[in-house]
Formats: sequence, C-alpha cells, structure tokens
Amino acid sequence: MKRYFAITAIGKDRPGIVSGVSKALYDLGTNIEDSSMTILGGEFAMILIVSTREEVDASDFESHLKELTDKIGLFIAIKELDESDVHSKKPSGIPYIISVIGTDKPGIVYRVSNLLASKGINITDLNTKVIPGETAPVYTMIIEVDIPQYLDVTILEEEFSTLEKEMAIDIGIKEIEVLEL
Repeated sequence: MKRYFAITAIGKDRPGIVSGVSKALYDLGTNIEDSSMTILGGEFAMILIVSTREEVDASDFESHLKELTDKIGLFIAIKELDESDVHSKKPSGIPYIISVIGTDKPGIVYRVSNLLASKGINITDLNTKVIPGETAPVYTMIIEVDIPQYLDVTILEEEFSTLEKEMAIDIGIKEIEVLEL
C-alpha cells in the first residue's frame, strides 16, 4: 500500500533546488506524482504530491531533506494525505482559461476570484505578474478554471464586462480544447 504526502518548499531562488529536493526524494524511494514550481519575487516555491512505501512517514522526509534545508535555507512543510483525496479530484465541468490585464491596482485577484466563486467555478491554476509599463505597471493574470456544465458562459461574460468597466481591466475567456486519446 502506498502513502501520499504533500511537500512544500520555499527558499531564495538559485540553481540546484529542484535537483537537490528531487534527489532526496528519489533516495527515499518516493515518486513525484504531481508538482508545481515557480519563482515568486526572488523566492523559489514548489508544491509536490509524492507517493511512497507504507513504512515511510513525515519524519523520514525531514531527515532526508535536513542537509539540503540547512545548506540552502529552504523552508519545508510536509503533510500526509489520504489516498482518496489524491485520486478523487477529477474535473466536473469544462476547462477554460481566463486572462486578465490592466493597470496594476489592489483588488484585481479578489474581485475576479470572488466573481468566479459566486458562480461555483473552481480555480485549478492561477498565475499573476506585474510588468513595468511606460506610464504605469501592468498587471497580468492567467487563470485556469473548471466551469460547471450547467453554467451559461454568456452570463459570466456579461458579469466580466461589468467588472472590466468598474476596474478598468480587460478579461478574456476561452474554452480549453481537451484532446481525447
């Protein structure tokens, strides 16, 4: 029987973090099943879902990662997961990608995510960046969502239009074509 863990690691960006963490996990006999890694404001952040043998527990991860955390100053957190939680998250709707762009200002993420939540739309991935502009910083946000099949997307587009006017932003939405293999 397998055990599953979520591992988060955050530290000052530098070459070798992925190699160091993945080697420690490999040496422990784990399999990386899902991951997301990025640089945020000079900090490297990773979230991993790993599976391992039944006899491995959280303290084993801590001991295998200790040298690495001490050497490069990573902050690591480990959480055990139920197998049913790891394998139960299947999209229940239609995947869409939403793009948002506008002058940087507080509230963009909140207002857009609040609108999505009010419609029962699940955010499956979200990335933001502030890009220097000629007159002001430009805020960009790319969101992957799972839109319930019962939801009329034209109603969502109308509400996006209202939000665009209120916040002086542009919002685009496009269905992601899923290839059947």
